[in-house]
Amino acid sequence: MPAALRVRRSSIINAGFAALFVAVLAAPNCGGQSAGNQPDAKSGEPASVVGPRVEFELVAFGRVLGTIAPCGCTTEPLGGLQYAFGWLQAGVPAGARLVIEPGSFLYPDPNGPYAPPDAAGWEQAESRAKLLTGHFAGLGNDLVSGIGPLDAVAPAGSSALGTHALPRVAANLAPVAGITTAKHRVVELRSGGVTWKVGVTEVLDPTLPGLDKLGSVSPAAAALGAEIAAMKAEGASYHVVIAHGSRRFAETLAAQVEGIGAVIVGVVDGTERQRLGTPAAKLGNTWILEPGEQLQTVSRLRLSVDIAAGTVVPSADAWAIAPSAAELARELERVVARLAKFKADPSADPDFLARLEDERARLVATQAGTPQGPVVATFEQVKVTCKLPVDDVAKQRLQDYDQAVASANRERFTGIKPPPPAKGKAGYVGIEACADCHDEAVAFWKTTVHAGAWKTLVDDKKDFDLSCVGCHVTGFRKPGGSELVENLGLRDVQCEVCHGPGSLHVEDGGADTKLITLKSTAELCAGQCHTAEHSDTFDFVPYLRDVLGKGHGEAERAKLGDGETGAQLRAAGLAKAGGACKKM
Repeated sequence: MPAALRVRRSSIINAGFAALFVAVLAAPNCGGQSAGNQPDAKSGEPASVVGPRVEFELVAFGRVLGTIAPCGCTTEPLGGLQYAFGWLQAGVPAGARLVIEPGSFLYPDPNGPYAPPDAAGWEQAESRAKLLTGHFAGLGNDLVSGIGPLDAVAPAGSSALGTHALPRVAANLAPVAGITTAKHRVVELRSGGVTWKVGVTEVLDPTLPGLDKLGSVSPAAAALGAEIAAMKAEGASYHVVIAHGSRRFAETLAAQVEGIGAVIVGVVDGTERQRLGTPAAKLGNTWILEPGEQLQTVSRLRLSVDIAAGTVVPSADAWAIAPSAAELARELERVVARLAKFKADPSADPDFLARLEDERARLVATQAGTPQGPVVATFEQVKVTCKLPVDDVAKQRLQDYDQAVASANRERFTGIKPPPPAKGKAGYVGIEACADCHDEAVAFWKTTVHAGAWKTLVDDKKDFDLSCVGCHVTGFRKPGGSELVENLGLRDVQCEVCHGPGSLHVEDGGADTKLITLKSTAELCAGQCHTAEHSDTFDFVPYLRDVLGKGHGEAERAKLGDGETGAQLRAAGLAKAGGACKKM
């Protein structure tokens, strides 16, 4: 990115958001919700709009990547079709909302951490793609979809896009036979007699790998300019562009092409940004929206429109930008904390305390006020968690999926075992064999969370899911180890996960300790299961404090000394997240 562009973006973002709260505090009646539609201070969830204003909503998902529910092992599992749609259906009614998904919707990245491992894994992925498509298609005219290279990575190739049809758009793609896309769509949103016409198109970054399966791709900026002109000709007053590429690609388009109201980043880099997305930022006259991926976070633009202003939403240059209810709540929490701190200080300046009191009062008034002006726009990142409303139809579909997967995999994998170890190589013997000589260590192991790993799968009905089992059993798909169904005696995270297969050690009577691995490593733990996606609080030394003790590395535990434990890190993470979510 050119240096001038970076400076411009930074200065606009910093100046814009620094001024935002100042402007709002100076005008207490400029809130993000109308009277009678006040959000809960914690959740920011709205009720129905009453009074002389109406609302419109634009909701942008990131790449779904075939994800229907989170793993559930993190302290704040984000995602879940039932929560994403529960929140969506509880918001602005159909016909007054526009939902956008950017493509690369159907399947996981074959090179990523959720890649299907085999034909059975791809069958599960196909079932998820069918479930997702059916549920999103139920949005009808409210939905506009993009297209991405990961939509064609399954064994079926590009034909999957015909099987899983959605209202896809792409400005710079000449698709192969069997793929149907429009160059753009203009959606007319209506509420209370007010109309907002929004045009949506997508451009694909020509440098993305795998585009050849979709068709031929032309230069993005030229194709985008032509489609914006076409959307304007059809009466669209606001233009949304899906930039199926990196943030840099999206920002380059915003800098080069006039008339973009909002551009959605289609390919997000970095685990944390893929979880949480990035707050909306403005580049020139264009808002940059970066939702999280895999249904974890969505970007929302909400418009509160004064009916008296007319029957059509005024152009974006007339909008007043207000902080979201969640932003106001966070700022109010900060001010209240500062006020409590300085009130407790006898030497605090009374004038300073008075200013803090005034700031608090203004924030409270802003939260309770009615939006002022023809259009008040609010941009927000919404985390998809179990604290949101539940869509019962999606919930039932997820339960049906789990049952179908369990039934199919139980039948497919019954009697299937990993190959035996090669001659002279060790296989897995299970915890009972370890207990013959290491009963004290096994007794300690039974007090650790590793000993309950299998139960968590059974409780959540994931004990036949290929995406989950590997980290909850010992020796999964390794010579002489366990399989999806045939894993009796090797359930839970047992000794041999860290110390390696122990059959030769057992046969030797334990005399030669070189036949096993005595010490585990951070790389082993983080590489197998405690990945950034699955174990967000993992830190090797604190976690080691939890699995060493009497009879099992007691001397090593003493060397580690006092300090944080894995249990404490996880408890702190759960507290920060506001409590645990059910793993669904």
